Amino acid sequence: MGEPIGIIGGTGPLGTGLALRLAAAGLKVQVGSRDSARAGGVAGRLNSRLDGTGAEVSGGPNHEVAALALVVVALPYEAVRTTIPGLAGKLAGKVVVSTAVPMSFASRGPEPLHPEAGSAAEELAELCPESRVVGAFQTVAAGQLLDLGLLLDEDVLVGGDDREARREVAELVQRIAGLRAVESGPLTTCRYAEGLTPLLLRLNRLHHAQTGIRITGL
Repeated sequence: MGEPIGIIGGTGPLGTGLALRLAAAGLKVQVGSRDSARAGGVAGRLNSRLDGTGAEVSGGPNHEVAALALVVVALPYEAVRTTIPGLAGKLAGKVVVSTAVPMSFASRGPEPLHPEAGSAAEELAELCPESRVVGAFQTVAAGQLLDLGLLLDEDVLVGGDDREARREVAELVQRIAGLRAVESGPLTTCRYAEGLTPLLLRLNRLHHAQTGIRITGL
């Protein structure tokens, strides 16, 4: 992976956490935002944390990041529908990773939403039909990614219809120390991966912990 990994919405918590971990693993990363100055500022702050490691993060507008070969969409679910249609042309033919989780925060706690497409990943595939969409990272906590001193120890479900794209994303996942990629099959399996996140958030609240998932028996 010689070309930078692009992260659309790379200035949010998940995007920033993924950029930090991937850069620390030796990958080139470019974070994107609607505001180029904001992307540059986030990249600068990440580089200060990576000082001495030889790693570097760059920043740029979302339309520039969308032109890269592998792009992670780290936008909140609601923002995907407003941002991605304008980038679909640049994302054509690219491996595009969906991380969004459709959910609401009711008084009783987080509740899953059920998109008409079936999942946020399937909805993203409809918004950029010429892209090779893969779902991943939905169950990984942004706060844990941002803490480089924390040793991660969990699995990441990777679902997509394009087997080669799924393999590429699985390799990307496993560049982050402590994460194991588990290929879950076609894009429809993202419905189940996304549904786990509201449950994990409820467990976090109940047990005052940061939970993840582990698939046993593999």
